Amino acid sequence: MSQTTLEVFEEKRITYRGKNPDLNIACTKENEKGIQVELTINLSQHDFDKECDVFFQTYDNRGAGTKPHKVGKVKELNKEGEENIFQYNIDNITKDDARFRVTVSKEGFLKDKKVKRLIGKAEIPGFDDNDDTINQKVNSLLHTKEMEIGTAFKVDMAPHRVPYLILKKGCNIKHKLDSNSDPIQKTLIYTSAIRALLETYLTDYKYEDCLFKRDWFNLISNKTGESIEDFPTSYISLEEDKTVIEKSCKNWIDQVTETMVSNLLDVSGNKLIDKFKTANFRKQEISFSEEEG
Repeated sequence: MSQTTLEVFEEKRITYRGKNPDLNIACTKENEKGIQVELTINLSQHDFDKECDVFFQTYDNRGAGTKPHKVGKVKELNKEGEENIFQYNIDNITKDDARFRVTVSKEGFLKDKKVKRLIGKAEIPGFDDNDDTINQKVNSLLHTKEMEIGTAFKVDMAPHRVPYLILKKGCNIKHKLDSNSDPIQKTLIYTSAIRALLETYLTDYKYEDCLFKRDWFNLISNKTGESIEDFPTSYISLEEDKTVIEKSCKNWIDQVTETMVSNLLDVSGNKLIDKFKTANFRKQEISFSEEEG
């Protein structure tokens, strides 16, 4: 009698609490339609095969599960120096009833047919508001991080993922931006970054249903008082088979950038553009003094 050999994979425990957990889950919004959750994940502590698939699923306290979301492959989540943050809208569930599951699967064979083998799993019983490592809110819609890049900074974006402002490692730029200690550098960098971000959202169709685009537009609407329904829908158009930039959209982006960056207020009510002017003149005075000396 022929025998079938079944390859068995050891299931590894993915942590969501304690020191240096593999993932964190936070509730960033709740309303009558459901909840919005934020998943922060990095599995580099484990030796999962790079081609393994990672899935995130929500289910309620009665065991009814939603369709799993494919977060990506392990190789996409374990890039050095990157923090992976994803947002998902979960309909028809409350914060108190929500439960979560994160799984890592690897392709195997059963009777010469490809099957998915579960090799890693985390069962999360809900949000823990008393745990500081779990209770995380979105403090910024443009996260900063340092990496080895050729330019001083760049914006890194992907659909359904928080956009990143990548800053050149070893230049002390991130510290100055995060500490708000250099208004000149902050004004110039964020003006360019916000403009690039808006151009991407209004150019690339892949961001049409992006949750982070929605969050950005809600924030802009709150700052400008303009309804999202009145926002431009595209940065470019076709005229006689040629791609042209919509002037009205370009003007809108310039106005929004001015509001979001130049008119940004600190805790004392001072505008960033005014701090930029003061710091710029101060540096000019120092330069003149050095020349005279």
